[in-house]
Order: sequence, then structure tokens, then C-alpha cells
Amino acid sequence: MMFIQVRPRHINSDLVGPKQKVTNKMKQDIAKTMNGVASTASTAITGVETHGDDIDIKHCTSSVLAAFRLAAITARLLYDNAKEALRGKRGVFELARDAARKLATVSRDNLKPLFGSEYQSGWDGPGFYGSLAIPTTYEDLLAMMEALIAFFTAHPTLEVPNRGVTAAQLQIVCTALKDAFKDVTEEETTMALLLNDRNTKFDLLRDKLVLLVDELTHLISPLDPRWKAFGFNIPGAQETPEVPLHILAVLIGPAAAALKWNASARAEYYRVWQRVIGVNAEPVAVGSPADLDFTLENLPAASTVEIYVSAVNNGGESQLSEKVTIVTH
Repeated sequence: MMFIQVRPRHINSDLVGPKQKVTNKMKQDIAKTMNGVASTASTAITGVETHGDDIDIKHCTSSVLAAFRLAAITARLLYDNAKEALRGKRGVFELARDAARKLATVSRDNLKPLFGSEYQSGWDGPGFYGSLAIPTTYEDLLAMMEALIAFFTAHPTLEVPNRGVTAAQLQIVCTALKDAFKDVTEEETTMALLLNDRNTKFDLLRDKLVLLVDELTHLISPLDPRWKAFGFNIPGAQETPEVPLHILAVLIGPAAAALKWNASARAEYYRVWQRVIGVNAEPVAVGSPADLDFTLENLPAASTVEIYVSAVNNGGESQLSEKVTIVTH
């Protein structure tokens, strides 16, 4: 006689008997992500268009839901566009900053014969305070560029036009830097406002879905299957049962096996599945016992058979248990 047991890594200690009634009802969890809200709203609109007249929906009509959904989708598109625009403007700013740093570097190098290669107080005039390093931050770089402009405006004989080291060229590069920074800050402000608007619009759309649930609660029963048509759970149904654990299988003859398993929380009955290797591509349901045992009969001889058990209630069916494998004689 062959005896096989599957032991799960985690044992569920919250088990109930198969006859015990469980009062848990399926939660009406409305999606919180933008994609989830938009998808649920789309299904709800179709549901209202299909069943709204029959059950007399008056408040959350398809046109109301469609308008709020369109507003949310549009707000998200505007935000995404602004985010892309900001990425582009930040790129322009980086180019303007690089250009300013390069021209500041050339200006510094052309002044070294006059002020030396090491910092001394004479460098303060062109804007090199305490160091000859070229700053990377916008504020410090802008201050240096403005100091260089003032310096070469006051000392035009020190300009080097063929290298772009002139007050006029420094002014052009400095203006481009300031304009690019201004564009970035303005786009950041715009994007922040659009982000707030997007979030608000999706919150309002989700609120409408909550109101639709409330309206449906007064119009159809908790077990009415049309809840699914609106994209919602059937609120009167129980939560899906737990997966059955501790599946035992014992051969009791050349073509039969006795099964037993632990009770699953919220199960009203069970479904037994088998897959004969080499015959079935997927497990096949072979019985729906209410008790915690079942006998498999008429198994093919000299075959390897995988056995699974699932738990069922009016809220749905659990996933299949871990498999038990038996080999018939």
C-alpha cells in the first residue's frame, strides 16, 4: 500500500469545520491606483448603460461617470505632458549651464597671466572668491557670470574676442542660463499644480464609484450577480475560501485511492481534481464533496496521477492545493 502526504511550510491555525457557517462577507474594495480606478469606472459605465434603466439608477448615471472619468484621464494626460516638457527644459538648462561653465573656464584661463594660477585677492574682481574652481550650482555660477560681465565691461582691453571672452558674449550665455532656469522653475510649478489636479480628479472619480456602490446597495440584493457587471464584488458573498492543506492520499486498491484533508476556512464544499500524466494536459474536476474525504475510483492502471483539492463557497473558489502524486499498479 502506498501512502503519500504533502506537508505545507505554513500551517493555517484558523480552520473551521465543513458544516460551520462563516459570516464573513466579501469586501467591496474599490481600486485606489489610477489605472484601477479608471478601469473600474469603465466597467461601471458599461454596467450602468446595460442595467441602469432596469434597476432605476438615478444619480450615478453613465453620463455622470463618463464625465468624471474623462476629466480624470485628461488631467493625467496634461500632467504627463508637463512632466515630459519639464524633462526637455531640464535638458536645455543642463546645456546652458555647461556652456556657462565652459566660458567661465576659458575666461579664468585667459586671466591667469594677469592674476596668477593660484587664488589671491585680485581674483575677487572677476568673481573668483576664495577659489579658482568653477561652480556647479546655478546660484553660484550665475554670480560668477555676472561678476565676469562686470569685470570685462570695466576692462575691455582684457577681452579675447576670438575665444569668446567678451562682456557681450558672457552676457548672451548668462541670459541663456537665466532663461533656461526660469523655464524649469515655471514648468515645475505648472507640473505641481497639474499633479494636484490629477490626484483631485481621480479622487472625485473614485468617490463617484463609492456613491454608485451605495446606490446599488439600495437597488439590488447583496447576492445579485449584476454586481459583477458594474465591476464590483458581490457584497453578500463570502470571501474566497482558504486553500485546503494537509492532503493525504492512500491507494486502497489497484484502481482506487482514498483522500482526506484539513478543513479550509470559509469553505462550503470542496472540489477534487486529478491529472493523469500523459493523458490530461490540465487537472480535471472529478468530485465535489461537502465532507473532508473522497474516494477516487476507476483510476487507470500503471499510471501516475496528480491529485489536487480546492475549496468553494458562494464567493468563489480557492486556488488548487499542492499536488499529491500516486502511482497505480
